[in-house]
Amino acid sequence: MLSAPADALARTAHLQRLLDVYGALLTEHQREACRLHLDEDWSFAELAESLGCSRSGAHDLVRRGLAQLEHFEARLGHAAELSRRDAVEAGLRARLGERV
Repeated sequence: MLSAPADALARTAHLQRLLDVYGALLTEHQREACRLHLDEDWSFAELAESLGCSRSGAHDLVRRGLAQLEHFEARLGHAAELSRRDAVEAGLRARLGERV
C-alpha cells in the first residue's frame, strides 16, 4: 500500500496526465485554473486572486474541471491506453538495452 504522500503524488500525476490528454475539451477558464493548480501548485487563494473570483469559486472551478477530466477518461480511456503503450515501450527499450 502506498503512503499518503506517495498516494497524493500518484493522484496528482494521474490528474496531470488527464489534463494533458483532455485539457482541450475543458473551457479555457477551467483549463487554466486546473493547470495552475496542478502544474504550478497554486493554492485556491492564489487562483482566486489571479482569476478575480472568491476562494470558493476557484475551488469549484478546479473541482468541476477535474470531475470533467475524470468523466472524459471514464468514457474514452485515452489516458489509460497511453499509459499501457508507455509500459510496452519501456519494456521493449529494456529488452533492446539488454541485447546491446
